[in-house]
Amino acid sequence: MNTSMEVQVLQWFERVLAQPAAARADWLAAQEMPDAMRERVQRLLDAESAASGFMEATAVQPETPPPEFPKVGDRLGNYELLKALEAGGMGVVYLGRRADDVYDQQVAIKLVRPVHLLAAAEFRRQLISRFEDERSILARMSHPNVARILDGGSTAGGIPYLVMEFVDGVSLTDYCRQNKLDVPARLKLFCKVCDGVQEAHRHLIVHRDLKPDNILVGSNGEPRLLDFGIAKILEQEPLPADGKRQTSLSAMTPAYASPEQVRQQALTTSSDVYSLGVMLYQLLAGVRPYELGGLRPSEAEHVVCDTLPDPMHRMLAKAVLSDAERRQRRAQITPDVERIVAKAMHKEAARRYGSAQELADDIQRYLAGQPVLAHPDSTLYRLGKFVRRHRLGVAAASVALAAVLAATGVALWQAERARQAARDTEQVNNFLMDVLKSSDPFDAGAEISLSEAVDRASAKVPERFAGRPDLSSRVHMALGYSMVSRYKLDLAERELGLALAQSTQAHGADSMPTLRIREAVAQLRSYQGRDDEAVAGWQSVVAGMEALGAQGDKLYAIALNNLGNHYLAIEEYAKADEVLKRAAALPPPADPSTLSPTDPILLVGNQAFVAHGLGDLERAKTLYEQAQAELEKLVPEGSPELASVMNNHAMLLQDLGEKEAAYALSQRSIAMREKIFRGDHPMLVAPVSGLAMWAVGLKKYDEAVALAEKAAKMSERVYAESNHSTAFAWWTLSLAQTKTGDFAAAGESLQRSEREFAKLDPPPEDLAESIPALREHLCDQAKAQGAAVAICAR
Repeated sequence: MNTSMEVQVLQWFERVLAQPAAARADWLAAQEMPDAMRERVQRLLDAESAASGFMEATAVQPETPPPEFPKVGDRLGNYELLKALEAGGMGVVYLGRRADDVYDQQVAIKLVRPVHLLAAAEFRRQLISRFEDERSILARMSHPNVARILDGGSTAGGIPYLVMEFVDGVSLTDYCRQNKLDVPARLKLFCKVCDGVQEAHRHLIVHRDLKPDNILVGSNGEPRLLDFGIAKILEQEPLPADGKRQTSLSAMTPAYASPEQVRQQALTTSSDVYSLGVMLYQLLAGVRPYELGGLRPSEAEHVVCDTLPDPMHRMLAKAVLSDAERRQRRAQITPDVERIVAKAMHKEAARRYGSAQELADDIQRYLAGQPVLAHPDSTLYRLGKFVRRHRLGVAAASVALAAVLAATGVALWQAERARQAARDTEQVNNFLMDVLKSSDPFDAGAEISLSEAVDRASAKVPERFAGRPDLSSRVHMALGYSMVSRYKLDLAERELGLALAQSTQAHGADSMPTLRIREAVAQLRSYQGRDDEAVAGWQSVVAGMEALGAQGDKLYAIALNNLGNHYLAIEEYAKADEVLKRAAALPPPADPSTLSPTDPILLVGNQAFVAHGLGDLERAKTLYEQAQAELEKLVPEGSPELASVMNNHAMLLQDLGEKEAAYALSQRSIAMREKIFRGDHPMLVAPVSGLAMWAVGLKKYDEAVALAEKAAKMSERVYAESNHSTAFAWWTLSLAQTKTGDFAAAGESLQRSEREFAKLDPPPEDLAESIPALREHLCDQAKAQGAAVAICAR
C-alpha cells in the first residue's frame, strides 16, 4: 500500500467535506492533483453521500436551546443577531451588526452553547465562569494580531455574551495554501502570529488551544488570534495540590497540545510556544508532525510526549502538494529552519524558546541571514554565518587558520536532520580538536603551513563523515571558500570540486545547497581569470534559483551583484549596468531588518563605477561622493566596503586631473584596508602598487619606492603562483628606482618582473608593452649617467 497516497487522499477528502455540499463536485474538479487521486477522493465522496441517511441518524438529540436563549433577529444590547457562524466546544458564534443606527458595523457575538445551559448546575456555573474569564482576558489586550473585544454583557436570562470584531478571513493554513505562499513568506506571516501570542504572554495569559483554526487571516494578510475560551491568567491560577491542571483532552486540541498539557501538568507560556512549533511544522511541511486520529488517550499521550517527529523535509512526501511546490519547499526548508521548529517543539519545556517573541526573533534572524539561537551561540557558528552573508569574503579573508577550521565547523552545524544534531555536534567538536592539534607546533612537533593544515583537514573528511555527503560537502565548501578568499586557488579548486560532487550526490544538481557551492565556484573562476566560465557560472546560478522560485533568497541578489561586479572588473560596463539594475530593482524585503544598511549605498557605488567606465565622469563623481559620505556616516570606524568605494573614487579623481586629491584619498583607503586586514592580503597588493604609480606621477619618488617594494614583497607572500599583480608590482618598483637613480636595483626589479611575466598565460598586453619600454628607458638613463646595469648588457 502507498501510505503517502492514502494520507493525501484522506486529506483531500477532509477538505472536500469542508465545502458546501452543493459546491463539492465543482471544488474538487478545480483542484490540482493527479487524476488517480481525484478519482479516489470522488469515490469516498460518493460513498459518504450514499450513507448520508445513516450518518445523519444520530443517537444524540439536536440541541434544544432553553426558552431564554437568544435567537436570530434578537438584540443583545446595541447589536442584532444575523446568523449563526460556528459552534465550538463551549461556545456558539453569531454574525451580528450594530443596530442602534449610531454607525454600521459587523461583529462576531459569542455565547455559551445552548446544550451546556441545560447541564447540571455546577457544570453550568463553571462554564459561565470560564466564559467570563475569556471576556476578562480579551479586555486586557489590545493588539493588531488579536481579535479585539468591543462590548459584552448578559442577556435578560443571565446568559453572558461578548462582542468581538468580525474577522472576515480564513484559517492560517487555508490562507497560505490559497495564496501559494513560499517558505519565507510563511515565516514572515507566522512572525505576526507570534506577535499576537506574545501580547497574551505579556499579560501573563496562556492561550492553551493554539491551532490554525483559531487564527484567521483577513484579506489584508493580517492574522487575528481568536478563541481564548480555555486560556488562563497565570497569576490567578494556583497549582492544585495534586500538581495537575484539570484541562481535559476535550478542552484542548491534542494534535497541537504540549507534552505537559497532555499530561495535565503545570503550564507556562512555553506550552504555547510548543503549539506554535506544531503549527509552524504544519505550515512548512504541509502535514502535522503527528497523526492522532483513532488513538486512545494513552496512545496519544505516548506519541506527543515520547515520539520525535520526522524532519519536515522528509514529511513533504506525505503532503498534498504539486511536484513543483514540493521541490520548492524541499529547497527552502533549510537546516536552520528545521532547527528552529525542533527547538520550539522540544519535549522539555526548558529547552524551548522562552517566549513567542524569542521564537519570532529567531525566525527574523534566519530571514536576515543571521545566526539563529537554535544553534549554539558560538564564535564558530557566527563566523560561518558572516561568511555566507558577505560572499565577496573581503573581511573573512583576514582570519587565520583557526577561522578556516571554524568555518568548517560552522558548515557541519548545518546538519539536515534536527534529531541528529547532538551526534553531529559531537562529531564536529572531535574533528575540530584533531585538526587544531595537527596545526599546533607543540602537539605536531613542528609548525605547519596553511596548505598543510587544509590538506590534513580535507584528508580526514572521508573517514569522519563516511556516508554523509550532505555534511562532508559543507566541510569542503567551507574549506574551499576560505581558500578562495586567501587566494590559495589550487586548494580552493580541489575543495570546491569535492563539495560540488558530494552536494550533487546528496541534494541534486539544482538544489539550493548545490547552487550555493556553484556560486562559490563562479567566484573561484573569477579569481583564476577564467572570465567566460565565471560569467556562465553566475548566470546558471541565477537561472537555477529562478527555476526554484527562490528569488527571495539572499543568494539571488548576491549572485546578481557578483556577476555585475565581475563585468565591471573586465570592463564590460554596459552588461554590468544591465545586471546591477536588475539587482537594484529587486523588491525590498517585507522586514527591513533583512536588508543590510550598506546594501543600498553599495548599489550607488556600483552605479558610479559604471558611469566612470561609460565616460560619464561628472555623474560618477556625484555618485561616488554620495556613496562615500553615506558610508562614512554609517561606519565611521571604516569597513572593506568603504575602502573600496574610496579607492574607486580616487581613480576617478585621477582621471579628472585632481591628482593630489586622488593620492590623498587612496592613502586613506589603503590605511583603512591595512587596519581591517591586519597583515598581508591580496586586496592590498594592487591598490598599493597603484598608489606607488601615482607617487611617481607626483614626483614623490622615495614614497613610490617604499610603496612599490611593499607591494612586490607582499605579492610574493600572498600569491602561491605567478600572476599579473606580482609582475606589475616589480615593474612599478623598477620604475620608481629608475626615477631615484638607483639603476642597479631597478635592473634587478625589472628582471623579477620579466620572470613573473614569462610565467603568465596568456601574457597580459599592458605588461607586454610596458616591460620593454621600461627596459629601454632604464638603460638610456643608466648609460647617460655612466652606470653599469646587468640587464642592459644583454
